[in-house]
Amino acid sequence: MESWSQVQIFHTGDAYFSSLLQDIQVAQKSISIECYIFEMDRLTENILRELSKAQQRGVSVKLVIDGFGSYYAIPLLSRFCQQHHIELRIFHALPYPSTWLRRIPAFNKISQASWWRRMNRRNHRKITIIDEKVAYLGSMNFTEVHCEKYVGNSAWRDTGARVEGPPVFPLVRAFQVTYLRTIYTGLLALANRLRAPANMFNTAVQLNTTTRMRRYLYRHILREINHSQKRLYITTAYFLPKRSVLKALLKAAERGVDVRLLLPGKTDVPFSKWASFFLVRFLLQKKLPIYEYQKSILHAKTMIIDDQVYVGSFNLNYRSLFHDLEVIAHFKDDGSLQNMLNQWSEDLNNSKLASEKDSSSWVSRILYKIAFRLRYML
Repeated sequence: MESWSQVQIFHTGDAYFSSLLQDIQVAQKSISIECYIFEMDRLTENILRELSKAQQRGVSVKLVIDGFGSYYAIPLLSRFCQQHHIELRIFHALPYPSTWLRRIPAFNKISQASWWRRMNRRNHRKITIIDEKVAYLGSMNFTEVHCEKYVGNSAWRDTGARVEGPPVFPLVRAFQVTYLRTIYTGLLALANRLRAPANMFNTAVQLNTTTRMRRYLYRHILREINHSQKRLYITTAYFLPKRSVLKALLKAAERGVDVRLLLPGKTDVPFSKWASFFLVRFLLQKKLPIYEYQKSILHAKTMIIDDQVYVGSFNLNYRSLFHDLEVIAHFKDDGSLQNMLNQWSEDLNNSKLASEKDSSSWVSRILYKIAFRLRYML
């Protein structure tokens, strides 16, 4: 398996974006950014300023954002990019109210575009590539909520990584494909499917660009859980896995693997937490230890399986499995393992063991059941 030549893991947005800004400032050829949420706030004001400076000194700057996740920021961001000659592309753009008014007489064209079917296909990746040599990835969106500098103690707990080495190339290629998909559809998707490598998981980065790759990624995760021997520590912001994953977790615990889950006590998507209520209660009844992070909103998506580390944007939910574009980085070095184990211990100190309490009122139970029925959309 190809390995990274350098790895640096961040557990705060302050450290992550500080490092990212430094690399943007010294970029010489290209800066490619692909993200789900791009807000117009104090953090991105600094980032956009540095991107503009990079463009002025001849660096190619391309920005691909998701049409749903960044919906409210698109008008202002588009205006800024036009003024500063930054290339902006929207992945599966959604219509705005004014667009609706203009397009109602041509409803057949809207039907042909089928934007409502594409609306559920989102780009959930968070990737920045500098000069096709350095990459940043993980689960940090471009928003100030990740940084204590801007929001104080309420800053979200998240994880990202700065990497260098041969596995950066698949990230470059994935960005190019996503960028082109904002212009062309159909033929490009077919070409990319034909070019998908047969050994797509013999690499330190794992993607789910095509249906085939989605299927392989899910099987790969399931296989790693089934083959675990020592420990299985999973941190995820939205916990709605398939039944096969639940079975694999329980079987791992039965054969003596130290299986633990870290979930958010506070969440930015309450509906998702409601939906996971029945799954969490089921695992608690099976005596599987589940912790809920209390310090702030938990948004990290990481796994420690034996001596291997996984960091990315991938949640254990149906959206990541079937709908959204995701990325996972795979680390096998001792430094990354120790870094993640230290952070795991710190996270548990800021968490509490979950219990079968929250059955509270019958109204809550109804809400939980409704949310659970809609879990395929979450």
